[in-house]
Amino acid sequence: MAIIYSYPVEATPTTSDLLLGTSISTDTNPTKSFTIGSLVGLVNANSGSGTVTDVATSNSTFINLTGGPITASGTIVAALSASGSPSSSNFLRGDNTWAPATSTGSPNIAVLDEGSEITSAAEGLNFTGGGVTVSTVSNDVTINIPAPVGAVTSIIASTGISVDQATGNVSVSNTGVTSLIAGTNITLSPATGLGDVVINATNNPGTVQSIVPGLGLKKDSGDLTTNPSIGVEYDGSNNYILVGKASGSTPATVATSDDFIAYNQLSSGDVKTTTFATIPTSALPLVQQYIDSGDANNVTNTSDNFTTTAKIEKVVTLTDTEYGLIGSPDINTLYITIPDGDKCTAQTMTLQTTNNIVDTTPGAPNYVLSGDTNGDTFAGCEGEPYTFTTIATPAAGYYFSTPVTGLTATGTIPAVGTNASQTLAGTLVADPTPTITATLLVVTDIQGPGGDGSGFTITGDDTGASNTTAVASSLAYSFTTGCAPKAGYTFSSGPTYSPTQPTTGTINGSQTIVTTITGTLELT
Repeated sequence: MAIIYSYPVEATPTTSDLLLGTSISTDTNPTKSFTIGSLVGLVNANSGSGTVTDVATSNSTFINLTGGPITASGTIVAALSASGSPSSSNFLRGDNTWAPATSTGSPNIAVLDEGSEITSAAEGLNFTGGGVTVSTVSNDVTINIPAPVGAVTSIIASTGISVDQATGNVSVSNTGVTSLIAGTNITLSPATGLGDVVINATNNPGTVQSIVPGLGLKKDSGDLTTNPSIGVEYDGSNNYILVGKASGSTPATVATSDDFIAYNQLSSGDVKTTTFATIPTSALPLVQQYIDSGDANNVTNTSDNFTTTAKIEKVVTLTDTEYGLIGSPDINTLYITIPDGDKCTAQTMTLQTTNNIVDTTPGAPNYVLSGDTNGDTFAGCEGEPYTFTTIATPAAGYYFSTPVTGLTATGTIPAVGTNASQTLAGTLVADPTPTITATLLVVTDIQGPGGDGSGFTITGDDTGASNTTAVASSLAYSFTTGCAPKAGYTFSSGPTYSPTQPTTGTINGSQTIVTTITGTLELT
């Protein structure tokens, strides 16, 4: 057999190339040829390392590998592929470069204040402030921040505030008012209602602050400052007839036949007007009865339509002798004569008055008796009727609270003349002077905090104060009202009073007098 090393060298053998060898599978140990691949498979099968025949290397983004491929044995070397040079101030960055953490050389150290970042790349830390001390030992730095004196140890929630815990990291929440929303007649500045908010309120969107009933009027219902109902006043010193009388005129103005009066027409239920001249006597039955009674014993010529003789207006009865003594008889008088022998002996009736009228007024009596009065006489024949009529008239400013009775004395003349008795009874009093009252109503229109009344006090005369008189036909009133801020408040404008204080005036009937106060409050 040739010497092996004398054969030419195959630098790149393959697994299919043949090698010579001895097979020991039989006792004869024959020489046989084997492929390189069968020997590789035999070796791998015996070692359990699989079928890898060589190891190749390749570079990654950050690592370079050298030494491959390895088919039998070798060394693989790994090295960083980053550019630059590592040092105590250079770091391997994400771009595979050895360089400082920032372009200026400082590290990317973020500084935060209670979770909010102040900077992402601090270049240095400078500790200042009273009580803060900094010391170093080699590269170890010690920062000493002493505990604050009088520090908050716990938080207690007050009205409108809640806390999740009293100590530690406490979350404080507002459980009360979080914002303001403007309602009717309210404006806010700023309009969002957040922050320092100024509230402007209008007490009434119009210009009317209150309704005050005038002369002859009254408040039927409601409140004078909100929803009053006004009607005609029929009672007391402010009734529309009494206050309609001309000021100072006593007695009241005399009506004429052409003056108008109002009345309720029953047939329609409506108010109508008429004049005194057009009122029929049938509408005044008591007046008609009074007139008829006065004419009861009078002869009235109601149907004389003849023109051949003078119209009779009077009738006179007398004797022939008495008629003869009349020099010129009146052509409008009817004379009825009787013979002198038939005349009667005249009997005289004398009015004898007992006056029981009660009059306790100052300067009494304050009335006048007229017509037939005490001592007056009536002469006539026996059997003839007689009448005495007395008129009782109160003086101005007085009236009979109890009407006078006994004003008429009647009868028949007896055979011998005598007294005709008359007894007068009644009560005279002064015309009542209705009580006149001026009642104060204070209306406030105060803006700002405390404008609801909690921030100010009314001084002097307040709502309900009154002046009154029961002895005069008019009242001069006077009220003085003030307004002062309470503790913690001050007026930034005002207070302004309308009318200017004091409030004075004169009224002829009970009235409500209004004082209006305006201004703006603010907290001190």
